[in-house]
Amino acid sequence: MDIVISNSGQARKPFLNKIRLVQGDIVDQDVDGIVTVLPKNLEHIGSLNTAIFAAAGHKLDEFILEHIYKPKPGDVYALPGFNLKAPHVLVGILPYFRTDFDKTDHHLTHCTRRIMDLARRMALRKIAFPPIASGKKGYPRAKAARLIVQGIVDRMDPMFDEIRIVCPDSKTLMDFQHKLSTIGWQED
Repeated sequence: MDIVISNSGQARKPFLNKIRLVQGDIVDQDVDGIVTVLPKNLEHIGSLNTAIFAAAGHKLDEFILEHIYKPKPGDVYALPGFNLKAPHVLVGILPYFRTDFDKTDHHLTHCTRRIMDLARRMALRKIAFPPIASGKKGYPRAKAARLIVQGIVDRMDPMFDEIRIVCPDSKTLMDFQHKLSTIGWQED
């Protein structure tokens, strides 16, 4: 029996070059869809959701109240962007985090994968992820970066032109850069 050793780094994750890191504001992204998460009670709390709902206008809140009934953690929805540059807002539902015990890894990774699946089914070519669920009461930034990157990479597909990760500050950008570089991503 012959032993064959190959360097399969890029073959294993062939679409890493479609991930782009940027520092900026998620509501200013010119993409097909932006991503956010809401707790199952549909409260749009936190600076990310406050910015998205303010930029989209009151019609986004009205749309949610009229069209989403009793969401469960893991559900994902595609909403109109209304006044946003992006025509779609992809929303994942997470449990309401009362304590650190509520923050299991599978919730954020599963939610990210489901959002990627929804974007693919909708034929969206460019989507923008903020550091979802990493606010004051969310996951620690580095852990959220690892879970989001894992969910994105697990569902990368040749139909996507760009998966943009939009970081609000340089510290968050460095966390994502570190997590991506550990799996073979190289910045252009």
